[in-house]
Amino acid sequence: MRNSLNDGTETREKNYKVFIFLGLVWLAFCVLGIRLFYLQHVNYEDNFQRSENNRIRRVDIPAERGFIFDRNGVVLVRNRPSYQIVIDAQQLPRKKSGKDSVFRTLLNIRDASGVRMFDSASLDTAFQRTAWIRNKPIRIYEDASPEQVSVIEEHSHELPGVYMVTESRREYPYGTLAAHTLGYTGEISEEQLQKPEYKKKYSSGDVIGQKGLEQQYDMEFRGKNGSRVVEVNAFGRVVSEVSGMDAIPAEPGLHLVSTLDFKLQKVAEEAIPDSMRGAVVALDPRTGEILAMVSSPRIDPNVFSLKKKERNRGWAKMALDTTKPLVNRAVAGVYPPASVFKLVTAGAGVENGVLSKYKFYPHSCTGGYTYGSRYQKCWGVHGNLNVVNALRLSCDVFFYQAGLDIDMPRINEFGRRFGLGEELLGIDIPGERRGWLPDSVSFNERNKRSGWRWARGLILNLSIGQGQLVTPLQQAVLVGSLAMNDGVRKPHLMKEFRDSKGNVVKTFKPEVIRSGTMKKSTHEILLAGMDSVVNHPGGTGKRGALPGIRVGGKTGSGEWKKGEKTHAWYAAVAPLYAPEIAVAVILEAAGGGGAKSAPISKKVMEAYFFGDSVQVKPEVDVLDTIPVEGD
Repeated sequence: MRNSLNDGTETREKNYKVFIFLGLVWLAFCVLGIRLFYLQHVNYEDNFQRSENNRIRRVDIPAERGFIFDRNGVVLVRNRPSYQIVIDAQQLPRKKSGKDSVFRTLLNIRDASGVRMFDSASLDTAFQRTAWIRNKPIRIYEDASPEQVSVIEEHSHELPGVYMVTESRREYPYGTLAAHTLGYTGEISEEQLQKPEYKKKYSSGDVIGQKGLEQQYDMEFRGKNGSRVVEVNAFGRVVSEVSGMDAIPAEPGLHLVSTLDFKLQKVAEEAIPDSMRGAVVALDPRTGEILAMVSSPRIDPNVFSLKKKERNRGWAKMALDTTKPLVNRAVAGVYPPASVFKLVTAGAGVENGVLSKYKFYPHSCTGGYTYGSRYQKCWGVHGNLNVVNALRLSCDVFFYQAGLDIDMPRINEFGRRFGLGEELLGIDIPGERRGWLPDSVSFNERNKRSGWRWARGLILNLSIGQGQLVTPLQQAVLVGSLAMNDGVRKPHLMKEFRDSKGNVVKTFKPEVIRSGTMKKSTHEILLAGMDSVVNHPGGTGKRGALPGIRVGGKTGSGEWKKGEKTHAWYAAVAPLYAPEIAVAVILEAAGGGGAKSAPISKKVMEAYFFGDSVQVKPEVDVLDTIPVEGD
């Protein structure tokens, strides 16, 4: 009896458990059914759109960056195609294990030579960036070869969210030619993104101009990106372009026609050995157009278009070089103007009635001049001179006495009229530095920590250009505007911008930025002095003379360190009485300007005036043969 009761109880328990199990199964099917109904009917539109977004995607079409040409249409900067391997945050697996799998697969990939393509540190950084950069692909390998791209494609089934894109990368076909002026491009840094001038215009990963014209006119070069609609597979790779959906064409950037003259630039660069430190500036004083600009040692901007590892290696080499090749000495190098400044002292003296071509000082040059307890040497023995001959022979003793008579405020005022001083000239590349024309106030302020105070005896050195600071650009502007006597034109490198069809959309109009005028009598004496320096017996600049062309100029030897050779200066203009070109040359620690720098200026002027006999042939296309949009 007891056994039958137990059997009945067990049967009921079993039936109860089966009932509960069937109830749970029924409930699960109900939940699934409700969810299916919700997904297929209630939330159909939203899910359909998500599905389409996974399959169909709008991708950017990068705008082609504008080219840079010389004034005659020679291509100085262009683009080349470059393959980039990228990761897309939206296509990577959402689970951490999935991302880790992609990460490990990438680390194990080797190229044809057996070398790992990716290093763990940079790859880890890229994957971390996917947390906040989700609207654009992130580069993990730059400038990949076709063979490296094919290796990635072979592993595509293991690499969802990893694919290849084609970008344009900057190419500088003449290497170091005008490199400091042209600049280079590079990915925007995090520090730059924090600055107000970059924050609103750019985003992480953007490639922007970093120096020179590339930086100055980056917005004009960039153009506007377009977009197209494509179908992608489960791994995020493009399968086909979707027709019937609006594509937005990219607007290519503007082409810059610069004021540079390829032939002059090449001649100027070849005239200075890369082992020397210095600069050359050649400009048209009538318009302010820069015809050539050299800074030595030179750099190859193509380094900044290489892969990251090679780029960093090249950057480090230049940054650690004690000769400072990254500095554009033409606009950022500051030096004592040396005896070129005697043109300013002479001009101020004549302008203010202190000097004339008939005035001789009682203390003739016997090799030096005594002022108080000081004996100030001259570089030679020149006898009794007027201002024109004092310029011709670059006599220090004459200008010691003239400087004391004229006084520094009047000398500095005259210099500022013609481009010297603390105000920037405003050339359209970044990095221009200010000059300095000392007076008692600025001298005391500048030397407050050292305890030095202004004394009248300082005028002796300042009157011959030992103590001021100028740039090579300022020296070229000075001699050009002195010869013109018609105002100082703003120096510039942009001649015009053209669109992709060759239409001119913007031109630079010459702009007078300083008064740059003097009395006729002052002008005549300065021209006579510059003429005598180059073309008369004993002139210190005779090595800068040209047959058939009247050249006027001034030499200088800038003292900078005791026991070291002086900086060699030469600044000249031609034709002297109807100026077309002004040239300033400085060679650091090279010696006398007449011996070292004048021949370089002569080569540049020969190329300018006798260009047909100077054989310099461009190796790349010119502006008129570049394919335009629609060709």
